[in-house]
Amino acid sequence: HDLEYLDLSRNRLETVKGLHTLSKVNFVNLDENAITRLDIGGIMSGLRCFRLSDNRLEGTLDVRQLVNVKILYADRNRLRGLIHTEKLKRLETLSLRYQGGNGLVVSAKDVRDVRRLYLSGNPMSEWFLDEPCYNLIYLELADCKLTRIPKEIGRVIPNVRVLNLNYNFVSELEGLEQLRRLKKVSMIGSHLRGTKGIVRAMRGMSELEMVDFRMNPCTVSWYVPLLAEESQKGKADADEEKDEWAGLDAKFRRGLPDELYAGRKNQTWVAVEAEEEAGVGLAAVNNDDGN
Repeated sequence: HDLEYLDLSRNRLETVKGLHTLSKVNFVNLDENAITRLDIGGIMSGLRCFRLSDNRLEGTLDVRQLVNVKILYADRNRLRGLIHTEKLKRLETLSLRYQGGNGLVVSAKDVRDVRRLYLSGNPMSEWFLDEPCYNLIYLELADCKLTRIPKEIGRVIPNVRVLNLNYNFVSELEGLEQLRRLKKVSMIGSHLRGTKGIVRAMRGMSELEMVDFRMNPCTVSWYVPLLAEESQKGKADADEEKDEWAGLDAKFRRGLPDELYAGRKNQTWVAVEAEEEAGVGLAAVNNDDGN
């Protein structure tokens, strides 16, 4: 078979067998079906991208036959975890958002060579990475019920550039300052009660470009409420509808009472000054310009 691209999404499929017979296929999309059983049948050495999101897969997903896959999406199933991840020597992007069932279990050995990891919507409560993941540059753990940032975070994800911890229960940022290479950090809807800890964590991050701490107790009165639909996708992808929110926020900002506007404006300058000490500028989430 010379087929290289296979898209069977949205076809109400329940069972898939014999994919290994497609010896030259490099992209397979099985999103939005009703698949409960996946029988690949043999090694798929040519496959680079495999999409299995929005199905009914349960238990553990056996990935031993995906030896050269680089991108694997299996969001919104009922998976407990992956097995034989040691076979995924070339995996760069792994997404297992919002698994139902009894909860997802992921260990550092499953993901230590991955570059981009998306695990939003899976209750974890405790940090799960306990050994260094040097290749990891993008980590998304929104809505995972995390209560703290581990003190050893700089040891386990030292090279991360983008960190999304939206909608968790984190109240302290101790440890975050170790991530000196961060470019973007987002903690919308957490439990941060003071802004001093935010500024302290930012000092020394010489590559920082964007921070987003909206809808925390210490900032909730300063910004227009986030009214985007509370979908799983909305929580995980904080950058969506950013332009629309910026317009709403500009209008909201102009209507703030003087004392609240002064607090917001002052915090913006404190953040900028913290970054200037590190020799860089800060592209903040707000665009306060005196209007």
